[in-house]
Amino acid sequence: MNKVLFIFFFLSSIAFSQSKLELTYKVKSYGKPLEFDSTIKPEILPYLISMEKELEDLTFTLQIKGNESLWFLNNRDKFPTSHMGQSFAGNTSYYFDANAQEYLTQENFFSNLFLISKKPKKINWELVDETKTILGYECKKAIYKETKEIKGENKEFITEAWYCPKLSYKIGPKDFGGLNGLILELTDKRRQFYCTEILEGAKTSLFILEKPNKGKPIKEEEFLEEMRKIAIQKGMPHD
Repeated sequence: MNKVLFIFFFLSSIAFSQSKLELTYKVKSYGKPLEFDSTIKPEILPYLISMEKELEDLTFTLQIKGNESLWFLNNRDKFPTSHMGQSFAGNTSYYFDANAQEYLTQENFFSNLFLISKKPKKINWELVDETKTILGYECKKAIYKETKEIKGENKEFITEAWYCPKLSYKIGPKDFGGLNGLILELTDKRRQFYCTEILEGAKTSLFILEKPNKGKPIKEEEFLEEMRKIAIQKGMPHD
């Protein structure tokens, strides 16, 4: 191999490795303890408390390669369907193509596999003049507020994100993103996803991001209607 070709491959390998990131996230319960929430019915309270405790069993991975990324629950198949932490934190995998600005997820509903495409959430983030360091990276704070009507009353909910401008990927846990940097910590009313490890370039595993391609292609807004049709066919309540 001549010197010019060697330099070309060497520089290419550096560029390739620097375009890869692999992050590990944990999740924990956040906010007021459920035992003191008077809006929760007593008969379902034990199940919700079990969900919160089982959150500690879960770890998630966010893999990034160039303009593609994949968020998934680790060791997903080892958890039984009765594991309540999955219900609370979610076990859906999210593939994102930054060029196409499109998420892809796969959902199985009564043995019907769907390949769901969705656009990124339109989140009206409010930037806050606060910083903190997470795993050696300086992060900035952003919040967004939403109001929901619950039992005739309007209640405000706040989601808080800490994002790292140095890691210039506009994504984060699950399908959250839209900030000028990777979200390393995300907190909503009940859960907090927080990054525990960041591997860059050659330190990452030899992963290959595979774009999901199985299931009936469908848009997110059409998926609920498709589930309703299947429920009718199965004789299930659907309203």
